[in-house]
Amino acid sequence: MEGRYSNGLMFAMTSCNDPAKEREFNDWYNHIHLPDVTAPGIYSHATRFANTSANIRPGEGGYIALYETNWEDLAEAVATERQALDIVRAQGRVTSLIENVLVSTFKRLGGEFRSSGRPVRGILAVLSNCTDAAREGEFNNWYNDVHIPDVLDTGLYHTAYRFESQDAQATRGKYLALYETDHGDPGKATHELGKHSPRWKQDGRMHDALEVLFAISARRIWPRD
Repeated sequence: MEGRYSNGLMFAMTSCNDPAKEREFNDWYNHIHLPDVTAPGIYSHATRFANTSANIRPGEGGYIALYETNWEDLAEAVATERQALDIVRAQGRVTSLIENVLVSTFKRLGGEFRSSGRPVRGILAVLSNCTDAAREGEFNNWYNDVHIPDVLDTGLYHTAYRFESQDAQATRGKYLALYETDHGDPGKATHELGKHSPRWKQDGRMHDALEVLFAISARRIWPRD
């Protein structure tokens, strides 16, 4: 997202259902699907990332695509985009290779966290919940004012964003945090970040109502920087 704090985000986590046709799948996604999604002008700055994990767990996908929007009414944005994509499907600009793992819309939450202008070579995508609804405000204050600064202070990530799901029942997680890195090996950056967790817990800088559904490290694959 490169420092753009858009009002909304379409988060599309997918996999290719045939490993032997991974290249064909990616060619279709990068050169046909992304332009088709952004052509109506509702979503912009489409970016794709590949999961760095060698062992992708259930509920996770091999790829993440991010689409930004500044439409105020995200439900209207989704409905209008769906109509446009129905035309694309009727034209046969689809593939049978795609497996949709999680495709949903999120609304911007919180402030701006250190937009640095540095390149984005990878992301860490974290989907989470607050397990105590009565402490939601406290939880969000902790996430914005304590946790994100702690993550950025490691120097492993330079910019962060938070979003709230527009359909938490479908996504299972209410909050999406994205951290951008210019590290040459995004998977290693995430591994190094994990080494800080014991100290944060010891110092009382973690929240006991935090539930993490996934934390996925992914390297940028399109557009290439």
